[in-house]
Amino acid sequence: MPEQESLNRPSWLPGFLNRLADPAIDTVLLCGCGGGFDFVHGMILYPELQRLGKKVIIGSYSFGRPEEIGEPAETVFSQSGAVVKQVTGKSQPKPSYGPEVHLCRFLDSRFPQEAPHFIYAYYARVFTVPLLSRFYRQLVEAHRIDAIVLVDGGSDSLMAGDEEGLGDPIEDAVSVAAVAGLEPLKEKLLITIGFGADRFNQVSDAASLRAVAELTRLGGYLGALGLDPESAGFQFYRSALDYIQAGQGPGGFRSVIAGAILAAGEGAFGSGQVPARLQPRVGPGEMFLWPLMAMLWGFDVDRVAERSLICDWIKGCATIPECQAALWEGRSRLGKGIRGVENLPRHEEMRYEG
Repeated sequence: MPEQESLNRPSWLPGFLNRLADPAIDTVLLCGCGGGFDFVHGMILYPELQRLGKKVIIGSYSFGRPEEIGEPAETVFSQSGAVVKQVTGKSQPKPSYGPEVHLCRFLDSRFPQEAPHFIYAYYARVFTVPLLSRFYRQLVEAHRIDAIVLVDGGSDSLMAGDEEGLGDPIEDAVSVAAVAGLEPLKEKLLITIGFGADRFNQVSDAASLRAVAELTRLGGYLGALGLDPESAGFQFYRSALDYIQAGQGPGGFRSVIAGAILAAGEGAFGSGQVPARLQPRVGPGEMFLWPLMAMLWGFDVDRVAERSLICDWIKGCATIPECQAALWEGRSRLGKGIRGVENLPRHEEMRYEG
C-alpha cells in the first residue's frame, strides 16, 4: 500500500477494515467459514461494504442441503457429490430451514433497487479442499472477485489441531486451506465473531486467545472491533436474523451463536439467566455470555493456514471420511504433543498481595 494512501485512511480502524477499504478492491466474496449461520454473521459487515461501494457476492457454506431448495434455483456447480445452487428470494426453502432464501428476501426488501439478490447455497459437510478450491476459482473468474472474506461464528477456525478441544474443525479448515491456496486475490481475510460461544463445543477461551497471540507474532492478526447496539452493522444483523427467523416460523432453526452475539451486544452477561433469543436451545448455566462475543476479530487467511496443522493434514484428501481419518491420524502422531485443557487464570491466582 502506498504510504500516502495509508496516511489518508483513519489510523484507528483495525487492519482488516483498512484492507477492505482499499479502492483496488471492487468485488468481495463474503461467505461462511464452517457451516451453521456463519454466512449470516457476515451481514454485520454488509452495511460497511455497501458504504465503501463494494459489490458483495454471498456464499452460504452452511448446513442446509441445496438439493432441498425448490425452484427457481439454478445448479451452478456439481462435482463428486458437492452441489451449489444460486438461490433468490423466489426460491422455495424448507419450511423450518432456509436462511439463504430468507436472507435474499430481506436484502430485496432493504435494497429494492438492487433486487433480485442471490446467494450461493452449498453444504459444508461434503466439500473437500480440492472441491471447494475449484468452486471458488469458478466464482473468482465469473464475478472478477478481488477479495474473499470468511466469517466464522465462534473461534474454532483458529484451532491449530494440537488443542484438547477442537469444536467442528474440518469444515473451517477446508475453507481456510482452500482460500489460502487461491491466487491471485488482493485480500484473503478471516473474521471471527462470537468469541467464547464455542465453549459449547469444547473450545477453550485460553486456547483461542493463545491463537490470537501466535497469529500476531506471525503477522496474521489484523485487529478487532467491538459492536455497540446502535451501530449500523449490529442493527442490520439483528434485523436480518429477525427476518430469517420469522420466515422459518416458531419451530424453525435458531442459531445458538447468533443468539449469543445479539444477547452480548445488547448487554447480557453471565450464565444464570438465559435471554429469550437463546431459549429453548440453551438452559441456565450452559452458556457464559460476555462482551467479547460482540466483537469482530480479523486475521490474514494465509497466516491462519500456515499455523494450522489441520489444514496441512487434510489439504490433499478427496473425501470427507478421508479428512476425518487424516485428522485422527495427525492427532495420534502428536501423542503427548496434544495439549491439556487450557484455562484462563482465576482472579485470586493473579491478584497482587503486596
